Amino acid sequence: MSKWFNLNNKELIKSCKPALKELFQKSKKKYIELFLQEKDTEIKGINLDPLLKTEIIKRVGNKFRANVQVFPLSGKFVCTDFIFSIHRIKNSRFIRRINDVWAILPYESAYIAKKAIVNEKDFVLDLATGSGIIAIFCADKAKKVIATDINPKAVNYAKFNVILNDLEDKIEVREGNLFEPVNDLKFDLIIWNGPTVAVPKTPEKYPIYAYGGLDGLDFTRKFIKQSPKHLQKKGRIQWLEFGIGNVNRPEILKIIEKEWQNLNFKVLFERRVKPADLFRVINYHDERMEENPLNRPSFPLWIKPINKEEEQNWHNFLKKNNFTHIHSGVIKVYPNTHFEIKIASLEEKESFKRMLYFLPNDWHFLGYKRILQILKICENY
Repeated sequence: MSKWFNLNNKELIKSCKPALKELFQKSKKKYIELFLQEKDTEIKGINLDPLLKTEIIKRVGNKFRANVQVFPLSGKFVCTDFIFSIHRIKNSRFIRRINDVWAILPYESAYIAKKAIVNEKDFVLDLATGSGIIAIFCADKAKKVIATDINPKAVNYAKFNVILNDLEDKIEVREGNLFEPVNDLKFDLIIWNGPTVAVPKTPEKYPIYAYGGLDGLDFTRKFIKQSPKHLQKKGRIQWLEFGIGNVNRPEILKIIEKEWQNLNFKVLFERRVKPADLFRVINYHDERMEENPLNRPSFPLWIKPINKEEEQNWHNFLKKNNFTHIHSGVIKVYPNTHFEIKIASLEEKESFKRMLYFLPNDWHFLGYKRILQILKICENY
């Protein structure tokens, strides 16, 4: 594939959707092999020329190979990068790239895209849009969506997906950091799924989509400070929270309480799973992703190796600040007569009880039947 998508021929891009839809309907197995498991796949009887011309796929002998993941959800198709590629392996390690666009995982981007608290005729801001999946689903109800990202490659992918799903009239994609691209605009809903991964203090060693600083809150702190002035009077805010804290609550709630205590907001943190022991999760990921990846190449989150001193400094920071657990949930902010924070557990069935350990079980490593189950779960969000 060329560096990024060519956006000049909109009709060609739009012609990809019928081809994707036909493949998904006629042979889910081949679709999954090609676009989720990243297998070279033989496909006959379907015109895949649009996918070849846009470089969504390429020929490898008598088979086809996906250049990007294409996630199917509720009749929409969203192109993004694979979280890692079986065609980028060096020294028994999957190679990540700093500007890769975050892959779509079932318990995360797909979840908030389907669960967005968007109302009819809303003016919506999707920050850190990545592939644009959240903006695309918000557009079902919203009057207008602005999607922004600091990563130029993500902006290119999001624009491609907007065209692919025929939503240019409703979604505008802009490049920039946080609220810079929207100046003084105010929104009915601000929604995001940004970089919240707590890692050693080495931003140059992590992809843009992952680095959240020592406590994972670098992006979120800035968002908390800046977001209120971009809300309409009755505006709402929503984001996924994969954050560290103590056993009772994530650290972000303490920051929210400090920054927003004089604002008339009702902040609801909806737990999706029980908090997990932070260092157990870290050790699990180190074991499964780096040290003993079950007869697979290792797939660490970093781009360049973390040395022992950097890792130990991070661990010391976590312990000094009494960060003992990792939390997963959704934060929703509504207008209110006063400030309050509530913590609740979702009543829905826990579809991914071990989502905090899920990363080593990326699509590549799941079987066909399990992927079908997961896609069905995503449809029912």
